[in-house]
Amino acid sequence: MQANDSKKKRVIAVIGVQRSGTSAIIKGLEVLGISLGDFYGKGVAGPDNEKGYFEDLEISALDIGMLNSIGYTWNNPVPPTFDDDTKMVLSAFEPAALSIIGKRLEHTGLFGLKDPNITRLLPFWNGVFRELDVEVSYIIACRNPLSTAKSLQKRDGFDIIYGCYIWLGIVTAALINSAGHNRIVVDYDELMKDPEKQLRRTAAHLNLKFDAESSGFREYRDSFLSESLRHTSFGIGDLTANDEIPPKITELYILLRQIAIDEIEIDGTLAAVKINKIYSWMTELRSTLLYMQAQFDALLYLKKELKEKEAKIAELT
Repeated sequence: MQANDSKKKRVIAVIGVQRSGTSAIIKGLEVLGISLGDFYGKGVAGPDNEKGYFEDLEISALDIGMLNSIGYTWNNPVPPTFDDDTKMVLSAFEPAALSIIGKRLEHTGLFGLKDPNITRLLPFWNGVFRELDVEVSYIIACRNPLSTAKSLQKRDGFDIIYGCYIWLGIVTAALINSAGHNRIVVDYDELMKDPEKQLRRTAAHLNLKFDAESSGFREYRDSFLSESLRHTSFGIGDLTANDEIPPKITELYILLRQIAIDEIEIDGTLAAVKINKIYSWMTELRSTLLYMQAQFDALLYLKKELKEKEAKIAELT
């Protein structure tokens, strides 16, 4: 199944923010001949993802357990700090992770996986792949932060600015912790606009085969990638026109767009300098962002309590 002559087994992981097109991208990997295995619930759909999530159920459960063990949730606006205490806690999960990846690669040399929480835990998973001597490549999903934030607002009730900070934290973690590995940025809007171009680009970067005449690609293009998947679409102008969105978020999205359309090399000096500056800025705001999350979580809890009391009053009335 591999398009190169390497005997080393490979994992291709789709990482990025929830509601950023990760499901559409991982489904596209099947067109490139990548096995997703039988561990993702057969693409079980949900109210916010009608075509399916395509997440590895065992890896997803393990990631949630790891985040909970270090006091994190998926919507933290800042990534975990991988200090000695964190590494010690997560080490208890390593045997399970090694077993899962080993099982996925038993009957194939090339396996694709997707779980949004992996992005938060890349230092851990990079260690697992090294231990198994597996070559890992990352596809970083890119979508306008306003589109992602609007989707999170509809699904979870998140404030738009809070959603943009979630986008910033996860995307920054993806860029910082995937450095040193083969990686590519795929823009969701570009994928919807021209799936053939994006799959051809992805295949070339990851040394895979792509056949635009295959029935699998035609089904993916004509049926799976329907416009119903995309409920919002924003441009750079929508970000720059919004005074509430921090300029660093707009700056990072512009950089990602330039990488996704091959104007800038993801591993070039220019990209590295910009990414590190934004990461340093976000690190300085760490305590502020955690306080913002605590206040927002409290507000959501109060709204839930109020809704339950109103329902009880209506019932009694």
